[in-house]
Amino acid sequence: MDAALTGLAGTTVGALAGFAGAWLAQRGQLRQQREQRAYAERVRWLDDKKGLYRDLLIAMYGWHDSLVSIWLDEDDGRLSETRGTAYKWGVEASLIASEPVQTAIEDLRGRFLSAQSVILSRTRTTERAPLEAVQEGLALLESALRAELSDPHRPEVRRRSGRPWGVQRGPSTEGTRAVERQRSN
Repeated sequence: MDAALTGLAGTTVGALAGFAGAWLAQRGQLRQQREQRAYAERVRWLDDKKGLYRDLLIAMYGWHDSLVSIWLDEDDGRLSETRGTAYKWGVEASLIASEPVQTAIEDLRGRFLSAQSVILSRTRTTERAPLEAVQEGLALLESALRAELSDPHRPEVRRRSGRPWGVQRGPSTEGTRAVERQRSN
């Protein structure tokens, strides 16, 4: 009788352990699938932003080129069109951009309008070229866009010795270890 009860208890414990193991494995798979979906969404969102920001920069440089052509008395007659395109992409980017990018867009727009009024009034300034501030603003905008598009959670693909290709995350910028790394540097 004791052997039968021991066998029954062993079978019950084995069944419960098997059930718990299957449940834990399923939870792990669900968590992994959820993380993969979140990662894919982040990558898609960054790729969409990259296209939008590329179009924004192209439009801003188009506005710059139109002002340069007017300044050099080679007006191509496209100032209104290029300015409108730059405004359109600037507004669209401002809707989804982070605060530093929004600030850089507004600052650059102000620099463009200041330079445009100087160029259209044909006043030659000796202290500074009218588009120098615009070029600085373009550089600031590009740095803000690069900072926003550099996602610290985006994994980098690196070659590993044991596997053909592996995915590795870059070092975290948050948390205890990141603070310790910053202190040691």
